[in-house]
Amino acid sequence: MAATARLVVQMTPVEKRALDLRAKRAGTSTAEFVRRRLNADDLDDHREEIEALLSTLESTAPAILKSIDALEADTREFSARLDALAGIPK
Repeated sequence: MAATARLVVQMTPVEKRALDLRAKRAGTSTAEFVRRRLNADDLDDHREEIEALLSTLESTAPAILKSIDALEADTREFSARLDALAGIPK
C-alpha cells in the first residue's frame, strides 16, 4: 500500500535510536514497524484472557518451582552416583 500521508513525530534521539533498534530487530523499516504496531490488536481487547493466564501462572508457579527443585536434586544425586561408579573423587 502506497503512503498517502506523512506523520512527523517528535522524540528524543534516545527514543529514536530505541525505535530504530526495535524495527531492525523485527527485520523491517522504522515506518513499517510503527504501522504494524498501530495495526496490532490492542492490549485491552485481550485483557480478560491475559489476566486469566496470569492468574493460572501465579497459582501454578509454586508447584512448577517445586518440581524444578526436585529435578535438580535428582540430577545432583544421579551425577554423584555416576561419579562414584567412575571412581571420580568428590
